[in-house]
Amino acid sequence: MHVITSLKTRNKMRKVILSISVILLMCACGGQTQKPASENDSATASVERNDQKRASAKDIPDFVKSVYNKVNEVMSQQVVNTSVLDSSFFAPSYTELYKKVRKAEEGKSFDNMCFVEYMPFTQGLIVPISITDIKANMLTDNAAEVFYEMRDKEDVVKMWWHLVYANGEWRIDDWKNDPEDENSMADRMREYLAK
Repeated sequence: MHVITSLKTRNKMRKVILSISVILLMCACGGQTQKPASENDSATASVERNDQKRASAKDIPDFVKSVYNKVNEVMSQQVVNTSVLDSSFFAPSYTELYKKVRKAEEGKSFDNMCFVEYMPFTQGLIVPISITDIKANMLTDNAAEVFYEMRDKEDVVKMWWHLVYANGEWRIDDWKNDPEDENSMADRMREYLAK
């Protein structure tokens, strides 16, 4: 009985000591004030600038491979939801442009629609898709282009992406399925909206 009482007493003492420690910690922090919002914003901007400075062409092959790991996963499902891919890998600037085109197409005949590629990640290839010959070039501190080939069992498609770096990650801002082609997909959408 003495052992049980002793254990109960120890547990109570631990709880008391823990409570006192939490109270002391709260009192010690209570004298500090929070930075004004303007200082927090400048600190955030500084961190974002540091992220942009750390954007590197060396990271791009891993990004491209991660895209196609997800593409192979999503496209091998019986019910395919490509919006998962779009939201995961396209930059907001691209998705907003795409939404504007879709809005502009409402009520128009098929002949008057913008042909926006509906398979930007597969180009009709069958999963599993493998990626080869990745070549990346930094264009600015937060923009790059990447050239690569994607392959299935029978076909090869050469691709080009324009990438932007924001919030610590690369996103696709524009693309074309023939690097030699003069107009990219974003160029085509802008031309359509200008008509």
